[in-house]
Amino acid sequence: MAFLKGSFYEKVARFAPDEESRSSFKGVRARPLGELEPVLEHSVVLRDRPDQLAFHYHAEPREWRQIADANPDFLFFEDALYDPTPEPRRDALGNILSEDYASDPTGSENLGDIVLIPRRRGAR
Repeated sequence: MAFLKGSFYEKVARFAPDEESRSSFKGVRARPLGELEPVLEHSVVLRDRPDQLAFHYHAEPREWRQIADANPDFLFFEDALYDPTPEPRRDALGNILSEDYASDPTGSENLGDIVLIPRRRGAR
């Protein structure tokens, strides 16, 4: 498996083969997360994006990965901002209008959820 030079996964160990020298998974282990000190809590608002959060708090949109590392509960950091599970359409009384909402591709933002913002690396 080849990674581009400078990739976050470039130096991560591969899965070790078993006793019969067979590799059970042809991939790499999870990359270790650095020590990040969360210093702020951001409340998710409509249309938040990882790069926008990084630009807002660190003045560098490419540092979104640091914010993702400070929130390790999410396999994909975008899930902290957006819930891809569709919500059923309801009328004014709260009754479900259609049972086929599972085929609806739209999800919903996680409005009001908290995302931890770490101190920028190298800044004290």
